[in-house]
Amino acid sequence: MTKDKLIAHYFSKTLSPEAQKEFDHLLATDPEFKKTFKFQENLKTVIKKDTQTQLKEELQSFENSTKTSSKTYIKWLAAASIIILLALPSFWYFGPSNLDNDALFANNFTPFENVVHPIVRGEASDDLKSKAFISYEAKDYKEALNYFDAILKEGDNATIAFYKANVLLQLNKNDEAIKILEQNNELPQKLKVQQQWYLALAYIKTNNTKKAIMSLNTVIENGTYKKNVAEQLLEQLD
Repeated sequence: MTKDKLIAHYFSKTLSPEAQKEFDHLLATDPEFKKTFKFQENLKTVIKKDTQTQLKEELQSFENSTKTSSKTYIKWLAAASIIILLALPSFWYFGPSNLDNDALFANNFTPFENVVHPIVRGEASDDLKSKAFISYEAKDYKEALNYFDAILKEGDNATIAFYKANVLLQLNKNDEAIKILEQNNELPQKLKVQQQWYLALAYIKTNNTKKAIMSLNTVIENGTYKKNVAEQLLEQLD
């Protein structure tokens, strides 16, 4: 059985005991086989997430088109409000003394979503950039970092550098992330305020409160991204 067929049978859960042994052996001893398998596993994760998002959107569309009584609507609205409040990091802030900088970072940091290179089912996905963002969306950040580094070796790319900085923050390589975010001046305008937000979080993580406040104020002054959360976070630092 070829290596590609082994991987295909693995995902379809149709490996015989003998084939499973061969698969396990290759995964442990063949770096290229492991890399190919990992890429396909990440791709399936991203596609699954995309499918779930589509189903959720379709369900929401259906629910929006269904007539509901006033009483039911009020109950739904109240439940939704609670969910939104629970999702906001600021909902859990009880005072400046309750959270240290590590906790503030953890409560507010999520790697920025992939808005520059959507992964579309059925399209070619074996180019370097696709592999990078497939790994990124699958939360395989170490693999994503390898791909981002490979892209940046081919030439400067401020957008890729921004996503690399997000990966570095996720991997707790904060000083490296700060260096990128401070010097990444060629980033497209639409991502500059987002970069300030992540720079503020990086400063918080490294206990540089003065610079964190400056970056948060930049986010608030821009007013288009994370303004309310930045204001809440600023209160925790003052």
